[in-house]
Amino acid sequence: MRTYRYRVQRNGFGLFLGIAAEATRPTNLPVRGIPVSDRVRLNASEVSDTFHGNRLALNEHEVAYLQLGLRKVSSAIERIETSPYIVISVRALEIVEVDYVEEALAPAIAGWAAAEFSLTPRPCNVSRDSATGRFTFDWDE
Repeated sequence: MRTYRYRVQRNGFGLFLGIAAEATRPTNLPVRGIPVSDRVRLNASEVSDTFHGNRLALNEHEVAYLQLGLRKVSSAIERIETSPYIVISVRALEIVEVDYVEEALAPAIAGWAAAEFSLTPRPCNVSRDSATGRFTFDWDE
């Protein structure tokens, strides 16, 4: 299991999110897991809070952001992995509430995957609208 810590520090805001996950390579179609691509699946059914040890119930938006982040790198994973299937199981999150937005799950899991599979990291530029407080994640696409 690998832990990746996503950090952004800009003038006026900061984001932090740690994500611990592992990749397994089953030979048969996995029963658990949400499809991300033809061969990559996401399992976010048993996620714990790293700081407190209790189980986290991710909401549908958080799971969707994890899927989004893995979609950004799934074709690269499939190019280097020869296994019929790759299941990415998120095991724990390090969340500091004042530095967390659920949208950060996408670049965090993409960063985790880049480290885990030795991929070139996908750039994701983050900005914050000071008037509304909303964050924008730009993947240069």
